[in-house]
Amino acid sequence: MTTVYDYIAKNNPQGAKTLCEAYGYEITNPRSMSQNLKTLVNNEGEDALLSLMDMHPDKEFILEIFSKPTVKEEKKTSNCGCGNNNNIGGSPYLLEHFINASGRQNDNSEAKALATNTNTIIFASCLVLAVAIIFKK
Repeated sequence: MTTVYDYIAKNNPQGAKTLCEAYGYEITNPRSMSQNLKTLVNNEGEDALLSLMDMHPDKEFILEIFSKPTVKEEKKTSNCGCGNNNNIGGSPYLLEHFINASGRQNDNSEAKALATNTNTIIFASCLVLAVAIIFKK
């Protein structure tokens, strides 16, 4: 899987080198530029990440896609009548909901179901193994 660090290092190597040098890092191996960027963000934090994202080769395209309103903003009240404007297109609530930026997962997520199924299978296997050991004696 290609990370954003790999993508920027490959498509904007001079910008990546300049960014690392701007934070006082000396690039000794340009072939490991992706790792250099990861280390930079890890050590320098949010400032370095924002600078890195500012030099992303597809920044304009990404901003164009995510700045388009998804729902017509003619009506300023919610469909349920509560007056909450969370369903207005382009709101942070919608973006967070659709791209899962907060990292929260719904209770009915596929990952949670898979984990539950895996735990059930492991428990059943242990139970069968225990019964087999008891009857063997």
